[in-house]
Amino acid sequence: MKVRFLFVWIAASMGLLSIGMSDQAEAQTQTQAGDASHRSSRIVIGYPPGQSVDTVGRYLASALSRKLDRNFFVENVPGQSGSIALGNVARSAGDLNTLTFSASSALVINPILFKAVRYNTLKNFEPVATLYDTPLLLLVNSRLPIDSVESLVSYANSHPGEISFSSPGVGSVSHLAMTEFIRRTRLKFVHVPYQGAAPSLTALAAGQVQVTFEGVAAATPLLQGGRIRALAISSAKRLPKLESIPTVAESGLPGFDVVPWVGLLTPSGVAPDKVAEIWNAVQAILQTDEYTALIEQVGGRQAVRSPSDFRKFLEAEVPRWQEFIKVSGVTAE
Repeated sequence: MKVRFLFVWIAASMGLLSIGMSDQAEAQTQTQAGDASHRSSRIVIGYPPGQSVDTVGRYLASALSRKLDRNFFVENVPGQSGSIALGNVARSAGDLNTLTFSASSALVINPILFKAVRYNTLKNFEPVATLYDTPLLLLVNSRLPIDSVESLVSYANSHPGEISFSSPGVGSVSHLAMTEFIRRTRLKFVHVPYQGAAPSLTALAAGQVQVTFEGVAAATPLLQGGRIRALAISSAKRLPKLESIPTVAESGLPGFDVVPWVGLLTPSGVAPDKVAEIWNAVQAILQTDEYTALIEQVGGRQAVRSPSDFRKFLEAEVPRWQEFIKVSGVTAE
């Protein structure tokens, strides 16, 4: 009888122990899940420190850290015009502690132009927000007798085979903007690609090339020094800070609107409520005077879209650029 009672007691004890261990495991799992959303979060940026996307990305990381009371830090993964970083993030599906802050060239153009790019922007990422865009200036060497789009076209027609243009690289928005300009004006320019905006602008200022499209921030020092001249801007509307510079569209090419933009995304598989949490924090940050001043400093303008609007925008941008590249005839060289 005592032996039987002992077995019953042991069995009951084991059952209670099993229940206790199960409860403990469940509590530990819940704690780990909770901890996951409070660990440090990385914002992967596919450009070197000091570039405008990096500058704004670092500000955003700092502001999000304060807003959400957890650490956000920038991880620079430069290479392949931003695509190496996006490939890194695409392989982190479901990781709510990984984001990317990237430009339109890497998100939309590179997957169309380069076979080595394996991610699909519409499938591999969850859009959080577009933050700003950066209209491009149509620039010429100041020693040339050119002060408008009309005089550029006239000069090019009277100097066939003598005009070359620089760009920060094959497939950059600068390259594609000039390709569209050439197509619309029926001019013939020679493309001289460089590795980045700085050498492209240096070549223009030195007279090694005659014309280029480049962002306001990068071009400003040379403009102020009188070494290059701005003829027009690539956006559909003039920039408030540069009201005297006409758009390409109003300079004889109606509908011309080629503008790079920058957005924040997570890998695919991140829950909508986590995306919404970041979006809500971003909205508050974008309303500050400090952020507005920073965007003006990098030559941009606010272009804010919510997660749902950003997705719709991407769904329109991908086929738009596919057609754009097809018509332009640009290929990866």
